[in-house]
Amino acid sequence: MTQLLLLPLMIYAACGLVLSLATHILSLFGVGVGATLFYVLHIGIFPLWIPVVLLSMKMAGGTSRKDFWKVALSGCPPWMQYMTRGFFIYAIVNFAIFFVLTGHGPAKQPGGDLPAVVLHGFSGHWMAFYSAGLAVLTTAYRRGLSNLQRHCPFGHDVSWGDKFCPTCGASIPADPSLS
Repeated sequence: MTQLLLLPLMIYAACGLVLSLATHILSLFGVGVGATLFYVLHIGIFPLWIPVVLLSMKMAGGTSRKDFWKVALSGCPPWMQYMTRGFFIYAIVNFAIFFVLTGHGPAKQPGGDLPAVVLHGFSGHWMAFYSAGLAVLTTAYRRGLSNLQRHCPFGHDVSWGDKFCPTCGASIPADPSLS
């Protein structure tokens, strides 16, 4: 039942991703959107990321930092993993370009619309965060909320990278989804 609560969050993340991608594409053609959509997309990340952070902490508990994303994305389809990684790489490159193009920051255009370069700069980050949120939520949905934490054969909580249970020493089979 509680797993069904993930579906509206996944739809929310997908809508945010689609809107941020559309805003980004429009900005490439110099088309601005109103400040309302800008703030909705910008602030909309935060309500999404509260459950995403809580779920990812549960999933990756005890995992090394370098393996965090491997665990957090292990339950989503490969295309979604590539999409999320691609959007994060793109966000970094896009931010560098935005920083060079804007210098000290452009002013608002007449009429209250934000300049296309500002939309372009911010929408790159929105795409990264909405896609990561969607991927983590998809992993949680596909694994099931009761299976987010890994267990040894005797039920003790173990990290995704553990080969032996730190409590009882039981051997833990490798998880094929992390390969």
